Amino acid sequence: MFGYVKPVVSELLVKENEFYRATYCGICRAMKRHTGRLSTVTLTYDSVFLALVRMAYIPDSELSSSMRRCIAHPMKKKNMLNENSAIEYTARAFGILTYYKMRDDLTDERAGKRMLLSLLRPIASDAKKRANLSELSDTVRDRLEKITEHERARTASVDEPASLFGELLGEIFSFGLSGEDKLVTYQCGFHLGKFIYAADAAEDYSEDKRLGRYNPFIELYGGAELTAENKASIKCALLLECRALEGAVNLIPFGRKITVENIVRNIIYLGLTKRIEFLDGEDGEEKKGQE
Repeated sequence: MFGYVKPVVSELLVKENEFYRATYCGICRAMKRHTGRLSTVTLTYDSVFLALVRMAYIPDSELSSSMRRCIAHPMKKKNMLNENSAIEYTARAFGILTYYKMRDDLTDERAGKRMLLSLLRPIASDAKKRANLSELSDTVRDRLEKITEHERARTASVDEPASLFGELLGEIFSFGLSGEDKLVTYQCGFHLGKFIYAADAAEDYSEDKRLGRYNPFIELYGGAELTAENKASIKCALLLECRALEGAVNLIPFGRKITVENIVRNIIYLGLTKRIEFLDGEDGEEKKGQE
């Protein structure tokens, strides 16, 4: 997830934005309890989407919040979602995902960032152990190792490694559920994972080329400068994944959780598409500058 899965806040109602932030704070508190106080330094807002999807499958009575202070904001109380099964699971699952993502990044990043990641790795490792979801941990490790095999082989395919990352998020979103609930949440994670992997590769194209790192688009296009046609093709494929994700979200039983549903739909309709505006080329850059 890591930087792609966020809403367009200006399009949220005030109560929706408050719930979104309260959910983040709730996950932070849950991580302190279940994966260790220091593990919260690895938390990002991307985790909220997982929590929101899982909230659709818990009783309405589990959704409540309280005004609390925290170390980051000691002078003023903030609205925080009280812990529920969706929040707890997200805290544990995100601890596992962060550890393996961090371990993977250690082999790819430059010296300065590798040093920072090395300092954070013991915290992430402890969080993974405390998460106590060994089956999920094994699945995440397996999929990332298979992605690494494609990177070493410099596979000239986006779909193969992207599908593996999709499987990884699919397993995370659906873990512990059964029947139709498991199928629907798996598809949410699967298509989101494919989107994230491909979008990240497209955004990192120039830097990966300069540093000689594996990037499936570099293998496909031979390292040539991406043309407007290339970018349009990539964006079309990403929007198709958004459409598939939308199809899965339409099957989620939100019921009376209208606020949760509205935030989820904001993320997939607006947040994800805004995140890939870099593929619009010069026009996209001009629009971004004007904003």
